Amino acid sequence: MNGWQWFWTLVGFLVFIIVLIFLYFYQPFEDLFTVIITQIAYENVAFWAALVIGIIGFCGYHWRAYRVHIVQQRSVESMVLSSLRGSTFIAILLSGGATLQMVLTLCIDLLRKGYMSGSGFGQNLGAVIILVILTGAFCIIFWLLKIVKTSRQQTAAN
Repeated sequence: MNGWQWFWTLVGFLVFIIVLIFLYFYQPFEDLFTVIITQIAYENVAFWAALVIGIIGFCGYHWRAYRVHIVQQRSVESMVLSSLRGSTFIAILLSGGATLQMVLTLCIDLLRKGYMSGSGFGQNLGAVIILVILTGAFCIIFWLLKIVKTSRQQTAAN
């Protein structure tokens, strides 16, 4: 990476950290997060299965990426890109698992009598829609990282 690429990478990370700090203190984001997490508990098997698979996959993927990119290729930059791709894939897995669990919760609640008259239906439906959008955003980020990796390989080959 040349000087300007490092500069813009650092600026991007700084902006990302500032956005995360802003979201941490932004009350509507906290309310949105609470709506999504409200229905997730210990008895939600789909989410916990995705979580366990995600943790094992995260550790395994990063161990493999370390061995390939740091030990064999000695390329920290490739390790960072590979790590971002792996982390994004795990985020897709976790948000997809949470989406599946919310759909299951919504279906179970719809089978109860009188559920359609309460506000819980709208809350759960909103949580499903938000989780689908979040999963889609992670998929787009994963696709962009894949394009960056492919273009870097083509540039290195030329």
